Amino acid sequence: MLTLLAGQPECLWDEALPIEVKELPEDLAALDRLLGDPAVLGPIVERWQREFEQTGRQVIDQGRRIRASSQQ
Repeated sequence: MLTLLAGQPECLWDEALPIEVKELPEDLAALDRLLGDPAVLGPIVERWQREFEQTGRQVIDQGRRIRASSQQ
């Protein structure tokens, strides 16, 4: 599972899975490293935070959206 802000919690199933299942393929790992850089998504987060404060709309995490769309 890809995450932006927190690590994946450990569970019993994690112990049963082989290491290959837990690791990202190289292309997704590279995308994950890029999106993990605060400088990449920082301007988007700041703008959306201002918009949320002005309009009260829900903020969608762009890192999560980009990661999800790259898996399709």
